[in-house]
Amino acid sequence: MEINNLEDFNKEKEQVDINDKKEIKRGRKKAIKGIDSNVILILFGLVVGIIISGSFGIDLFGKNDNIFDIEKNVLENNGKTWVAFEDPIVIVNVISDENCENCEYESVLDIIKTIVPTMDAVNINFDSEEGKRLIDSFEIKTIPAFVFSSNVSGIKEYEKIGDVLIKNEDGYLLDAVQTGIPVGRNLGAPKIEDGDAIKGSADAEVTIIEFSDFECSYCKEAKNVLDEVLESYPEQVKLVYKHFPLPPSEHENAQKAAEASECANDQEKFWEMYNLMFEDQSKLTIPDLKNNAKVLKLDVAEFNECLDSDKYAQKVYDDLDIGLNYGVRGAPAFFVNDQFLSGILSIEEFKNVIDNELSK
Repeated sequence: MEINNLEDFNKEKEQVDINDKKEIKRGRKKAIKGIDSNVILILFGLVVGIIISGSFGIDLFGKNDNIFDIEKNVLENNGKTWVAFEDPIVIVNVISDENCENCEYESVLDIIKTIVPTMDAVNINFDSEEGKRLIDSFEIKTIPAFVFSSNVSGIKEYEKIGDVLIKNEDGYLLDAVQTGIPVGRNLGAPKIEDGDAIKGSADAEVTIIEFSDFECSYCKEAKNVLDEVLESYPEQVKLVYKHFPLPPSEHENAQKAAEASECANDQEKFWEMYNLMFEDQSKLTIPDLKNNAKVLKLDVAEFNECLDSDKYAQKVYDDLDIGLNYGVRGAPAFFVNDQFLSGILSIEEFKNVIDNELSK
């Protein structure tokens, strides 16, 4: 299962009765699978027709004879050629990996060129001195990444593109999550945060970070495989659980189930609650979750107070954002040390990856 639009998730989530319908004040990011040029053009406000000198209407999606010559910086429209640009030359640093087969970025540059026609692209390898500096400066998690020079703010219609740019002293990073730029490769794995549930030896050489959803049938299958993995590698592998609940329209109980696991974690019963919820995914309503607390012999009053107060709603949202920023678009998804894997994996596939990590 995939999340293609976190904005929709947030709208639906506001309809769920949590904390007497009090909103949790946190901005959400929009995640889109793959790259959709129409979506990005809309996000940028369709500014091409305004940026190019001369005032004429351009039907970007209609049937006309518009031809944009990317090499010559000209646009031909109905027999006329428009060449004068009033905007400054904008440098776009493209951070990528020349050895990465999945890191193609030309299609993204083509789209940027139609929006910022004065763009001048500079290729930077991720492991170069400048690449490392920009990656550290913007905390870049995935490549390819696109960093605009600071004068992009000087283009005439900057206010229409600001929402998809992240600013700091080094310029402006194109937000990969909001624009749906495909992940070529990850630059590392998410950090283990305080409070994350961990199973296995603290000294394990291999760490599996799982992004999962208690209402997801595929995640239940993954849970069974991971149980076998941990049994096969009792000292070499540890599992870290992070939440990635799908929106209420798909999994209406996933958010509260995730919170329930954290409430159980307060009483050192995370994995017991984890097992109960995956054992019967038809029993994930709030009354069911509270009954699970009785079954596990938790302090029920403390558990109920935790669940009803939305104590861990933000923790669940934070995990979701972490996953999106690291290229996760659906559950289950895994990081085996720094290697990203998505979807259902067999025990043999996990073992191949783990054995390779252990041999390093």
